[in-house]
Amino acid sequence: MERAEQIMINAKQYETDMIRWRRKIHIHPEVGFELPGTQRLVKEELERMGLEVQSDFVKSAVLGTLDTGKPGKVIAVRADMDGLAIKEESGEPFCSEVENVAHACGHDAHTAICLGLAKYLSEHKKDIPGGKIKFIFQPAEEGPAPGGAKLIMESGVLDDVDAVIGAHSQPLYLAGQIGCKYGDAFASGDFFEVNLKGSGSHAASPHLGKDVIVTAAEMISAIQNIRSRELPPLKNAVISVCSINAGQLPVKNVLPAECTFGGTFRAYDDELREYIAKRIGEIVEIIAKMNGIEAEYTDSFNYPYFRNDDDVIDIVYHAAKEMLGAENVIKKETPEMGSEDFAWYTKKIKAAFFFFGIRNEEKGCIYSLHNPKFRIDEDAFVPTLSVFVNAIYCLMEDERINGKS
Repeated sequence: MERAEQIMINAKQYETDMIRWRRKIHIHPEVGFELPGTQRLVKEELERMGLEVQSDFVKSAVLGTLDTGKPGKVIAVRADMDGLAIKEESGEPFCSEVENVAHACGHDAHTAICLGLAKYLSEHKKDIPGGKIKFIFQPAEEGPAPGGAKLIMESGVLDDVDAVIGAHSQPLYLAGQIGCKYGDAFASGDFFEVNLKGSGSHAASPHLGKDVIVTAAEMISAIQNIRSRELPPLKNAVISVCSINAGQLPVKNVLPAECTFGGTFRAYDDELREYIAKRIGEIVEIIAKMNGIEAEYTDSFNYPYFRNDDDVIDIVYHAAKEMLGAENVIKKETPEMGSEDFAWYTKKIKAAFFFFGIRNEEKGCIYSLHNPKFRIDEDAFVPTLSVFVNAIYCLMEDERINGKS
């Protein structure tokens, strides 16, 4: 029997466990770095599998290490564990029991699949070519900044790793499909906020005040011109103002004294990112001064952009084709303008990030990430696990990944 066929048969044995873990985490979602229940579940399961477990290096993080006892490389797999501050409306029988917190981005599935991978490999250790596998269970992918990945990298627990891989659920792909992107994968991510203070007045006498709403409108228009008129058209970047707050809607005849607005910008170039951050600050300062308004601009840099390592993503791509067939492995042509804190791993380690499909229209698994109605087709778990297993074997065997020991 060929290896790929045997892996798929074996992977099916872990489906029940993965679904059980996923639903337990889904019912009790946690956010940011405050993941005591999720951390406890992951630790207990890894210890039950006989792995070496660490949990004292970054708050709520867990690292499980499987040592084959044979010489070889060190390969890491990362799963994020945190949920979102969002009310669930999926209608699933195992909906979140925590008010206004839900797993609407698939991190519960990421964690469950990574646990399934750890259990599979621990029970088939003799099939691993050699070396060690490190399973990273990470908090705060959704924030707060700088996210869990940066702190994990700074902790040193991955200093011996030769390559790291991770994956994210993707509702655009059918369950059982995999998507791989060579080169540029995710943009950098910044959040910005502008606070304006003027002086209020009666709407009939605007000349007696300093209008923060008109000032904000001028700023927002000028900020949009950065993308359309100051950046090269073929450079990947986007700027979005996502919120504006001033006054009270029922009050129609008072100009408020304060206004805030904020948003995000994304780019695939460090110089471009720095330019956008600088120009927003300049625009805010100049227009505020012109209108006699006090202004405060804050830029929060979250994650850098990242490129998938050519060797690692190529190994994952071919490992996925071996498992699922070429027709079920998509080579993505365009990068994401979203951001991922997996970027921090790519800065020091050969790394790649791929996508696994979760879409099933008959089951209502059609909604985008971060949507209150987000659902996952759990039939995706076994094929995704099989791809991870084969990718680990291939990374261990491929000469393009050089062991540090």
